[in-house]
Amino acid sequence: MPPPTSSPSSPPAPPPAPSPAAPPPAAREVELKLHAAPADLARVATLPALLAQADGPAAQQRLRTAYFDTPDLKLAANGVALRVRQEGDRFVQTLKTVNSATPGDSAAVSVRREWDWPVTGEALDRKLLADPGVAGLVPASALDALDCLFITDFRRTTLLVRPDPLTAVEVAVDDGRVYAGGESLPISEVELELKAGRVASLFDLALTLQTAIPMRIGTESKAETGIRLVTGKAPGPVDAEPLGLSPLTTAAEAYRHILRHALRHFLANEACALGGGDVEGLHRMRIALRRLRLAHRFFAPLVDSPDADRLVAESRALAKRLGPARGWDVLMSGVIDPLLAGCETPASVDRAALERLAALTRSAGAGPAREAMAAILAPDCTRMILALAGWLEHGRWVSDAQGERGAALAAPVSSLAGAWLSARLAKIGKQAKLPDDPKGRDKLRRRLRTLRYTADFFRGLYPEDATLPFLAAMEPLQKALDAEQDAATGARMLASLPGADPRTVAAVAAWIDRRSEKRRKSMPDLWKRFRAAQPFWS
Repeated sequence: MPPPTSSPSSPPAPPPAPSPAAPPPAAREVELKLHAAPADLARVATLPALLAQADGPAAQQRLRTAYFDTPDLKLAANGVALRVRQEGDRFVQTLKTVNSATPGDSAAVSVRREWDWPVTGEALDRKLLADPGVAGLVPASALDALDCLFITDFRRTTLLVRPDPLTAVEVAVDDGRVYAGGESLPISEVELELKAGRVASLFDLALTLQTAIPMRIGTESKAETGIRLVTGKAPGPVDAEPLGLSPLTTAAEAYRHILRHALRHFLANEACALGGGDVEGLHRMRIALRRLRLAHRFFAPLVDSPDADRLVAESRALAKRLGPARGWDVLMSGVIDPLLAGCETPASVDRAALERLAALTRSAGAGPAREAMAAILAPDCTRMILALAGWLEHGRWVSDAQGERGAALAAPVSSLAGAWLSARLAKIGKQAKLPDDPKGRDKLRRRLRTLRYTADFFRGLYPEDATLPFLAAMEPLQKALDAEQDAATGARMLASLPGADPRTVAAVAAWIDRRSEKRRKSMPDLWKRFRAAQPFWS
């Protein structure tokens, strides 16, 4: 596809269309995106399984879109995208929310709002953005600084499919590129937009497509891809959203919400993990899977679903494939890199020796890193996420529940949370002193971690002024124990490095142990503070 005919920084400027008296109503877009290899993309619209459900022939059009923001990206920071799209001879100006996930959104599905206005050309009509109905989304101070920062140019093939009489999904196959400042990135994706019916239908259709052609779930909009191209910044780690449970939340609602939350957190960190520049992306993907498994363990007797049990077990196998890569990354970022930067470098180790040790560490970590990337990119990973999310949204585990199980799912989750929290706390024990041995401290660390995840799940059921002191006492102890385990793991990895100079390894291991000893001295006080904290669910 040819590049844009005008520079992203200098779009054509025909006269703007007259501003309407009132803004159009906001449309609600419910969409699931899949990424496919460019070589596979053309096959999507011709799949027999898709054509069998098609309502009419496929349509094709070229879409050229100019995206506007301020030089300091005020709109992106505000979670909105502003564009003017050319569709044949027609131009449409659109204001669209980008990061609008809410606690009710399904995992992997984006729910966005957008406002459309017809305009006469690719130039931006700023008067449309001054209307009180949308003005809050675009700061008045940004209006005069808006400029075209990037352009997308792609060919879209659309097909309307009707899996059943009550469901309609628009399948859009987009093939093109995004351009900014002389650079470009490919667009090779399939968008499934729900026009009518239930969200679960999107997952069913996505599984059908993914079975025929390997694809991955996409979480980044075209606007976000363009911003990344403009800034040159690699995707960073994404924090988990706060959970939105309340005392009125039922057990079924809580289970669905916590699993959605974990799946979204997993997907949100995929780009960072695949980029390989920040160890936290991979780490947070593993945390998301741990939280998913823990939540399912609590609710499994009520849910009573072999399908869910099987899919959650698959997530455990995936997490195991991600673990070794993080260990080597932590050794590099937490030990080798600080020593190379001159942070308390042992006098007995020169720079050349550290460089050789760093090279060996990178080499040893390359295989596990490739294994982690392969696990994330494998079709089975996408299939597991789509299948679990689809199972969750179909909701037969709720609608088919009868008797005591149905009553328990319909009851407030607050009737269960206290007992679950107390059981997690009881596992930790009430001993006056911390375990002296590394195995005992590691067992405590794991049990404290599950208590922390459980507290995060259910803290919304209790007054915030009761939860904060308990969490504030638990967090530093958990961090200290995690750092202790990372240090022990790093020392073992160093000792296993083939070809490493024993003197250099011994000096670095001694440095690790000195830092660990300082940390261990602080742990008794952290333990006392935690033991004195009042459980917020009592």
